[in-house]
Amino acid sequence: MATRADVAKLAGVSESTVSYAISGVRSIKDETRQKVFKAIKELDYRPHFAAGALAGAKAKALALLFPGGEQGISPVALEYITGAANCAREQGFHLILWPGEDTELNEIRSFSKSGMIGGVLLMEIQLEDPRVDFLRSAGVPIALIGRTADNKGLSYVDRDFAATAKKAIDHLIKLGHKKIAYIQNSRAKGKLNVGVDVRNAKEIKSYCKKVGISVVEILSHNDAESGRNALITLRKEHPEVTGVIGLNDLATIGFISAAKEIGLEIPKDLSIISINTPNNQVHMTWPSLTTIQLPAHQMGRAAAELLMHLVRGEENPNSQQLFVGDLEVRGTTAKPPTKR
Repeated sequence: MATRADVAKLAGVSESTVSYAISGVRSIKDETRQKVFKAIKELDYRPHFAAGALAGAKAKALALLFPGGEQGISPVALEYITGAANCAREQGFHLILWPGEDTELNEIRSFSKSGMIGGVLLMEIQLEDPRVDFLRSAGVPIALIGRTADNKGLSYVDRDFAATAKKAIDHLIKLGHKKIAYIQNSRAKGKLNVGVDVRNAKEIKSYCKKVGISVVEILSHNDAESGRNALITLRKEHPEVTGVIGLNDLATIGFISAAKEIGLEIPKDLSIISINTPNNQVHMTWPSLTTIQLPAHQMGRAAAELLMHLVRGEENPNSQQLFVGDLEVRGTTAKPPTKR
């Protein structure tokens, strides 16, 4: 039977690096991790935490699979991950961060079947998500942060987009705004159809139509520079807009930071409220950002709980949970200007 030393020798790394790659306790280079997993598969290595699973117990490792992308992990995503990791650790589970592509799904399935991974937590859920279909058909326990279009039988946590949009728009209406815009992730116009993008836009437009408020969409990547460009575009093409809803955390910060550059004062000249900014970011702008609180850490914990229920084979009547968040009025929203 192969040992950890055998894996380390084949992969050309230390035994401790093998342990880190498996447990996720410390971060290692993706290239190194792939070498370790390749050696594990070639040698058919069974680490100690998987031995119990082979004897009939449940594996004590969970994989959190998310698309890394060129921009890496956003602060919002990190909040979800931290919540899930903390919850898993408290209950004796390892959480392995697995920035994966679709081509790695077979690897995930193999590790699950071998007992190395008990289940998979998925983020950035598309309405038609091939990862969900693949892992379900493979019999791998999964829980989602987000949801697909057809979520029957799935365990997930997600935002109540209708209630969240209503809270944000009602706040602007109460202040007197009648023409608003929302800053949408530009990937929404691609082929991904990520649920959070589609549902946010749908509910904002639907509620604005219901209450008779004019609304326009401004596209932006989720980074500060794109947020700056979104502000310039908004003022050039839609100077009538007085209230803005930010859907991207980093772009929203860039949007506010660029106001002085073009001679705007927030909130005197333009109000903005964010529905996708965690609490640890709200004071990164001046004035501090008005938000519909995003309970990302709580949602990450709840998703990990759902997955651990599945791994342990336990019934859970609350397997589909929606979160809203409270209105937190700070310094970026006020009455619209009387003169334009």
